[in-house]
Amino acid sequence: MNTPLSKNIDNYLFCSECQREFESGMTDFGSMRDYSKIETGFTDLGFQIWCIRHDRNVCHINFEGNDLSTDLRCIVASSSD
Repeated sequence: MNTPLSKNIDNYLFCSECQREFESGMTDFGSMRDYSKIETGFTDLGFQIWCIRHDRNVCHINFEGNDLSTDLRCIVASSSD
């Protein structure tokens, strides 16, 4: 079932420095997912993704004053799904 709260990510965002290090073999991590260290959250302007490893911005989305619908529920599939 493809609901708005299911994982539907098509294109992942990573810190460009983390990606460079990972792709050059500078780490022993098995995946970018494991190597990446990011924090995400709301800001005064919108939403930001921050690289903890390199202490830099990955992406900042400016909502330009628009109130967007946000659903912060955590849905866990039942064992019968």
